[in-house]
Amino acid sequence: MKWLWYYLLFHICFLLVFWFYSKHKDKRYKTNNSTHLEDFEPTQEVSIDPVSKILKRVYVNPNTGERKYIEEKGEDSYD
Repeated sequence: MKWLWYYLLFHICFLLVFWFYSKHKDKRYKTNNSTHLEDFEPTQEVSIDPVSKILKRVYVNPNTGERKYIEEKGEDSYD
């Protein structure tokens, strides 16, 4: 019976480590409202977050193709 507890504890620890690692590596959880947009150009592409109803504009770096989604300042949220 003791081995069952060790087995469950191992899997719980493994899942927690995997979850923390994925939260660290996943870029969707990182805020992307940086002001460091030296090489980025705004595009006409604007999206509305379906949950928070916030307008976000797409900025693209023409050299690397990297895209950033930045919240539009001064714009009201879409209702």
